[in-house]
Amino acid sequence: MLQVLRIILFALAILTPAVAPAEKMQAIEPLISHNTRLIVFSPHPDDESLGAGGLIQRVLGAGGKVKVVFMTNGDGFPEGVETEHHIAVPTAKDYRKYGEERRLEVVKAITTLGLKERDVIFLGFPDGGLNYLRLEYRSHPQPYMSPYTRKIRPPAFEIIVPRTDYCGRDLRKEVERVIDEFRPNLVATTPREDEHPDHSATYYFVKKALAHWTDKHPNQIKPNLLTFLIHFGQWPVAQGAGTGLHLDPPDNFPDKKDWIAFQLKPEEVKIKNKAILEYHTQMLVMGRFLLSFARSNELFISED
Repeated sequence: MLQVLRIILFALAILTPAVAPAEKMQAIEPLISHNTRLIVFSPHPDDESLGAGGLIQRVLGAGGKVKVVFMTNGDGFPEGVETEHHIAVPTAKDYRKYGEERRLEVVKAITTLGLKERDVIFLGFPDGGLNYLRLEYRSHPQPYMSPYTRKIRPPAFEIIVPRTDYCGRDLRKEVERVIDEFRPNLVATTPREDEHPDHSATYYFVKKALAHWTDKHPNQIKPNLLTFLIHFGQWPVAQGAGTGLHLDPPDNFPDKKDWIAFQLKPEEVKIKNKAILEYHTQMLVMGRFLLSFARSNELFISED
């Protein structure tokens, strides 16, 4: 009898089909309705469209609310400034001008996704410096100075919490204030494993802010946290750029997590691709990389 049972179980293991990536999207779909309040924390202009452009569209399509928060203006990218303005040695003024251009690209991209300009928040923290704020300038008596823009604090019109400087404590407070004012039930950002220092640092600040906010509001439901990977070796270029094919997780990801393949509708893919193309400054220097995210699905990891 035991031998027969083993044969039956073996047969079932062979005949039972593996869960298709599209079926895993059920882990996200129940979170999307007209009651959804999604915040996407994007390290730089373009990350929101690359990693969550489809998710943003789906939430809006369901009647939900979306807020996109940019940690930096992307103004500390030497290769980008040099290519865009044909300048061999950019000055602080050149970097600041570049950041303004990237802000304008944001407005075009997010409106393509269906958002309004009022749905965007720029925190204005230093591009290329978020990890310094996490490690060395967490509560430093002197603020961090961007080696690119030479700034030590966000522009006055971007500051949310008074007397905000470039230090980790102040960035965490700004993120927490945004969370408190919008009251999201779904948060998306880049993971700790992302190889870009600004991206892994963004995860840290979002997690810290969420923890602080949750402690202060024990009766509030804790938001669901999703992460989307952007930088990891040659991924996802190695899987084909601009092909529209299914996006798979990197084979050598350090922690074997349960990835969620969020299947996009054809129109969502088309609109996402248009939003990505609005980032002209980035297309000039890394167009193939950006278009590697124009796929039939998006990948997320549930952090809860």
